[in-house]
Amino acid sequence: MELRTPRQWNGGVQAAIGEALPCVGCHPGSSEERVMSLNNIVSACGAVGSAVVGGIYTNFSARVMPWLGSLPDAEAIETMQKFNRTAVQVPFTTFFFGTAIASTWTVVHNVRKTDRSIGDQISATGGLLYLAGWVLTIVYNVPRNNRLADVVAGTAEGVRVWHMYLDEWTSANSVRAVLSLLGAVGLGVGTAMKIFSKSR
Repeated sequence: MELRTPRQWNGGVQAAIGEALPCVGCHPGSSEERVMSLNNIVSACGAVGSAVVGGIYTNFSARVMPWLGSLPDAEAIETMQKFNRTAVQVPFTTFFFGTAIASTWTVVHNVRKTDRSIGDQISATGGLLYLAGWVLTIVYNVPRNNRLADVVAGTAEGVRVWHMYLDEWTSANSVRAVLSLLGAVGLGVGTAMKIFSKSR
């Protein structure tokens, strides 16, 4: 049995600790942990949500609204009122508000970093684009939805509001569709760049 001096014993303990905790004194977290960081996960969720919301908006501008425009006014009003009631239920609102939270998180986290990478800047820009479309929805599209909800189909006032709604709402919807889809690209590309740069 080999006897060790206190200095040798202390060196052995330090070596054992170094093997058990290889990152002590190094950068916190392993490469895999950095790749799957909370910020990347949130940004990736934001990208998916932004793509889903943007896809819904695009479908309305490209297909739904032209179809409604071809219907009799009373039928079109009643159909759009039903769509708007459905939009404030859980499936859509989960994506709509959840993506806004994820985008806000991404923007704040990346802006506060002192060593921002290109991926950070791109994902933050994507978050801002989605939030721009989100704000447009709140301040422009929602008030027009509420105005349409108050009219009675088949009345002269209903027809007047509907034709104004059809033009104004659809134009704003196309803008927020582009903002949301660009936001999805920015969030997705920025996050992918950060993941691949950390994994190399």
